Amino acid sequence: MKVNMKVIFETVCLSFVVLIAVSCGGKQASVERITLDGLIQGTYYHIVYYSPTTDNSLQVKQGINRIFKAVDASLSLWNEESVLSKANNGENIELDSIFIDNFNLSQEISKLTDGAFDITIGNLVKAYGFANKQRIKLSDAQIDSLLQGVDYRKVAITADKRLKKLPVTSLDFNAIAQGYTTDLISSYLLSVGINDFVVDVGGEVFAHGSKPNNEAWLVAIEEPSVDSLSEQTYKKAVYLRNESIVTSGSYRKYYVENGIKYSHTIDPRNGKPVTHSLLSVSVIAKKSYEADGLATAFMVMGLERSKAFLAHHTEYDAYFIYSDTKGNYATYATAGFQKKIQSN
Repeated sequence: MKVNMKVIFETVCLSFVVLIAVSCGGKQASVERITLDGLIQGTYYHIVYYSPTTDNSLQVKQGINRIFKAVDASLSLWNEESVLSKANNGENIELDSIFIDNFNLSQEISKLTDGAFDITIGNLVKAYGFANKQRIKLSDAQIDSLLQGVDYRKVAITADKRLKKLPVTSLDFNAIAQGYTTDLISSYLLSVGINDFVVDVGGEVFAHGSKPNNEAWLVAIEEPSVDSLSEQTYKKAVYLRNESIVTSGSYRKYYVENGIKYSHTIDPRNGKPVTHSLLSVSVIAKKSYEADGLATAFMVMGLERSKAFLAHHTEYDAYFIYSDTKGNYATYATAGFQKKIQSN
């Protein structure tokens, strides 16, 4: 589950929409703060950027909408006409560049995490009912049968851009697609000369440049909640500049059985929901797709394995919230993450 990230836009000398950056000692000219909000891909998006003019804001919004439509047409599981739906159904369809990009990036993360991240779990997710919120209890025999189609090493893209897979395999890009979308929008904004912005697509956040006072963007991290209906609370926030943060957690989407909390996160290696004490993880990376995929992988791996991974991959930083042996919340952050946390 991707947890909604609340982006904080605290700016010195803010006066309605216009920010006079010269008086703040920051940028060299007046800039406009432009906000774009909406619902897309079954979630929300929230984009803020600073520009010397609003003259091109309509064109920017249209460009962003084209990206959303293109990603949906390629990767949506709910759109029966999407490239992914047709490929999963075994149609001999030529794959588009968005599908191929997400496939290749997913394979990289799968190899990096020794299979803790795996896009071939589509039929497992569907069978458990997490997608439609109608959970079904699976027997060991059912899980074993579904696992026959789960293995990222058994899928490939052919030279003529076709998906090669087992008939029982179904792909699911949900753990990377929104991060990828955030990256696409960020690249688009840079291509049209917008350098100071933050993009949030369903909790996958990328921040570039700075606010008009030259401060980095400040992004808040949601705290664990009692249940999925509890109000969101935020106690930690991190400064970001030219990087992404994504939070994944089990505390807003799970079921309880015999007193045990089962996450919606499925371990691709045994086909079962994870049951460890890790409640959420926030990952900082240079790209949103990386943070997105690794956040899911860490939820599968659990705290100790994730810490061991991060010790060898210092290019990533992470913040973990978990339940200790007494049932209390505890946290662990990498050194790099600690440096980015807003001081009180």
